Amino acid sequence: MEIVDEEGGATQVTDDKTPLNESNNGATDDDFDPDDTDDKTKSRYNLPVGDVTCCLPKHGLISSPLDVITMTWAWLLLNKTQILSGVTVALAQIPEAVSFSFVAGVDPIVGLQSAWIMGICTSLAGGRPGMVAGSTGAVAVVLTGLVADFGPGHMFYAIMLAGILQMIFGLLRLGVLVKMIPHPVMVGFCNGLGVVIGLAQFNIFKVAGTGDNNHDRRLSEIGGAFLPFTNGTDWCDATMGLWMAFHIGVTLLTYVMFPKITKAIPASLAGIIMSTVVEWAFVRQIGYETNTVADLASVAGAFPSPVWFDTRYGYKDMMPPLTLKTFGEVLPTAITAGAIGLLESLLTLQLIDELTNTKGNGNREAFGQGLGQFLSGAFGGMGGCTTIGQSLMNIHSGGSTRLSSSVAATFMLLIILVAYPLINLIPVASLAGVMFIVTYFTIEWGSFKIVLAALLPEKVREKRGIYTKVKRSDCIIMLIVVAVTLIFDLAIAVAVGIVCAALVFTWDSTSLIKMERAVSPEGDKVFYTISGALFFGSVKPLMSLFPDPRSEPKDVTVIFENSEIHDWSGMVAIKALHERFENNGATSIVFEKLSVSSHKLMMKSKQLWEGINYYHEEKMDVAADPEITSHMHVESRR
Repeated sequence: MEIVDEEGGATQVTDDKTPLNESNNGATDDDFDPDDTDDKTKSRYNLPVGDVTCCLPKHGLISSPLDVITMTWAWLLLNKTQILSGVTVALAQIPEAVSFSFVAGVDPIVGLQSAWIMGICTSLAGGRPGMVAGSTGAVAVVLTGLVADFGPGHMFYAIMLAGILQMIFGLLRLGVLVKMIPHPVMVGFCNGLGVVIGLAQFNIFKVAGTGDNNHDRRLSEIGGAFLPFTNGTDWCDATMGLWMAFHIGVTLLTYVMFPKITKAIPASLAGIIMSTVVEWAFVRQIGYETNTVADLASVAGAFPSPVWFDTRYGYKDMMPPLTLKTFGEVLPTAITAGAIGLLESLLTLQLIDELTNTKGNGNREAFGQGLGQFLSGAFGGMGGCTTIGQSLMNIHSGGSTRLSSSVAATFMLLIILVAYPLINLIPVASLAGVMFIVTYFTIEWGSFKIVLAALLPEKVREKRGIYTKVKRSDCIIMLIVVAVTLIFDLAIAVAVGIVCAALVFTWDSTSLIKMERAVSPEGDKVFYTISGALFFGSVKPLMSLFPDPRSEPKDVTVIFENSEIHDWSGMVAIKALHERFENNGATSIVFEKLSVSSHKLMMKSKQLWEGINYYHEEKMDVAADPEITSHMHVESRR
């Protein structure tokens, strides 16, 4: 499989059967083996996995209609895993798209249309092959208040504006900001996400339309992850619950056992098919039944038209006039939806990069997401972002190219237009079973051992042979991200995690600043050698390291050895040191061996530092100065 690093222009070649990152539970990519295709056909047509242009006329390859048929058949065999993985993903998107429509307060068809529009746009224009987009809860909860207060028309404008903002974000190449997310935050994100996905599946055991099931969920609602247990909705009866649990078990068992028989189709799809057969050939034949997709909501619809002209769903009459007043009403929601969508999409991109050992393009992904948002709003959708669970499902099912995610979007459209009678037969419990599989592969199970090692004393770890300890602060950050995810939501959790990591890094960096003092043999000169980062957090610790200047020699040299000035506070510290020595009778004060970047920073604001002598290292041969190298009475302070 060939993946192009569109940011750096480099090309990475990876084997479709390469195991996924071992830190992710040792899961493997079950891509279809191209070697199963006829070797002569492959060598003649040179068909890469995921190439959707193979059937276009090519010089010297197609000489007759039979060649077209042969090439198409070879392409289908080669991309069987990509296509079937996309079909599986589309099926798993249905219940979530419907439920998120209810969350936003709109009809189910709105979420279903969003799923395929977002999916096809991000698949073709996005920056990560194999990543799936569609309707998501993170964006849906942002829209709830706007829909309740103004109606769906305002929501469509808000989604279009969010898309424009996301495209601008991508064009400005701001996708690189994702690199600021520390690894403990990523691990906490995965663990929290896995728990949220798993908890959400318990909604299948609730009776729709009872209790507080249809309440308007708001952004950052406390305990939103536990809504299946706290929303007051009635649980289904014990018989129904047991049969749905039985379907989940059938799906899980099929997922485990089917690959041992054949890898002709993805195990997740096999589980859905097996559960559907069991429902109609066994469960209903003995007088019982469970909820199917048809019981959840109607998935039938028509190809969408622009909302300003739509009469089928009545959107034309819902659209408000496009005025400054309307712009002001939708702007806050658009900014929030756009920011949350970008955050979750870029986090998922980074996660899949780690899973597949390839590199996506965050800027292109942001633009693709924005394009999908804009078109989704323009054609009667509720927008969305990357569907993290379905993206992981696609990767674990072998869908590693743009073809798989394109098939998912296309098949979702086919479901809406023509295939809904067959889809209505699928038990909802089987789809929940597939999502439980995603939950298992999403959680970083190895992180539990790391947390345990961080809690145990050193003697116990050595006695038990446990050598997985990392800094306790990193474990605490990871646990904070998980907790905030469960209490609020993923976007807030990641933001909190980044802030905590930044504070911990700042605190740790202040302890790394140190100063060594040396006096010349004659005792008339003093040399202070500083090492460590000089920034706002380390200024006060640095100032406290200097002795009382009244008792020091009056010829002062401050040497910045392995030190860097990072900000205004660091520059002010140099001026403060100069004034301290000058006010206490120093006759000569020199700051030497500044790095090139530090000296450049000082020179840009040199009018603020008039009278201060500072030189960068290229102009000072400090090592050749015998008065500096022959230090006496050396002291080290930190």
